Amino acid sequence: MRLPTALGATLLLSAASSGATDNVILITLDGVRIQELFSGFDPSLLDRPEDSGIYDPEVTRARYWRESPEARREALMPFFWKTLAPMGVVLGNKAKGSRVTVQNQHWFSYPGYSEILTGRPQPDVKSNDIVRYAHVTVLEHARRELGLEKKEVAQLGSWDGFEAAAASRDDSFFMSGAYDFVSPELATAEMDRIAGLRRRVMQLWEESSNDVLTFELALAYLKEHRPRLIWLGLSQSDDWAHAGRYDRLLDYLHLADELLEDLWDTVQSLESHRDQTTLILTTDHGRGVTPRDWAEHDFGIEGCQDIWIAVIGPETPDRGEMADTVEVHQGDVAATILKLLGLDYRRLHPEAGPPIGVAFRD
Repeated sequence: MRLPTALGATLLLSAASSGATDNVILITLDGVRIQELFSGFDPSLLDRPEDSGIYDPEVTRARYWRESPEARREALMPFFWKTLAPMGVVLGNKAKGSRVTVQNQHWFSYPGYSEILTGRPQPDVKSNDIVRYAHVTVLEHARRELGLEKKEVAQLGSWDGFEAAAASRDDSFFMSGAYDFVSPELATAEMDRIAGLRRRVMQLWEESSNDVLTFELALAYLKEHRPRLIWLGLSQSDDWAHAGRYDRLLDYLHLADELLEDLWDTVQSLESHRDQTTLILTTDHGRGVTPRDWAEHDFGIEGCQDIWIAVIGPETPDRGEMADTVEVHQGDVAATILKLLGLDYRRLHPEAGPPIGVAFRD
């Protein structure tokens, strides 16, 4: 649901200024570069249709090109930059002395998600093969430490790899892969309808379902079961990049921004979550930085190690885009989630990365 602008702004201000975190929602946007997040339309691709794959340059230019990086990023993701970001912290703009990096040696998806969820690189996670590993994740650790029911921790994603990476056991908590139906004891008629649509809407690649439908399924689950901890994994940003369609990537990020607005409005409409929920947004890897390799990612391609993290919630200072910060690592997300939920991250693993210091008020 989309709240009126004035009410939505009031709720955001309330959430940023009071209370503590009872709930955490982790949102990952697969393979989104720091270039687009912090600067919008990449100038190096502006007049290079042979490298960008832009179908109609004039249309894309009118939608997203502006003269300054700040204006371009606001044209691309207006809700994130005008409303969400000022209510928290955004890390990873290297040009301003803020750097977030991956520590695994692969720079593609599954190793990245494993690092996010376990707090450190896992040496045996070396491919995107969809298999479970025996590494306990922050999701199952939080469930155990807090004594939560299975339905109170949730993973929903558009790629089956998300479901595999989410936990070390199949039955750890509620998990939904690319085309899964929700089990009858948890499903509603709305969830069944959305899950059915996921199987009927064709995607660019067969291995992933539609992100909007995954998102709508997550919203339906959130409203029905009010989970304390959710991981929502969206993947079409990576799909459009691999397809070499920079225009569709930009369109997707603009759409993702609308989804973030819908998510936050829904969170603020729920008594169980209003003023008590922290959003953490990040990505699994970066991509190349030149017109020839912007669509690619793998170890050795410069830029793939650089990512970003945003934290918005009642325990996070309203500092917006950060500059001149200590380097943060991808694995620090897990400890940040645990600290927000009042848990000791060292009980997950003594070698896990620490909480992100600037994500918490002094």
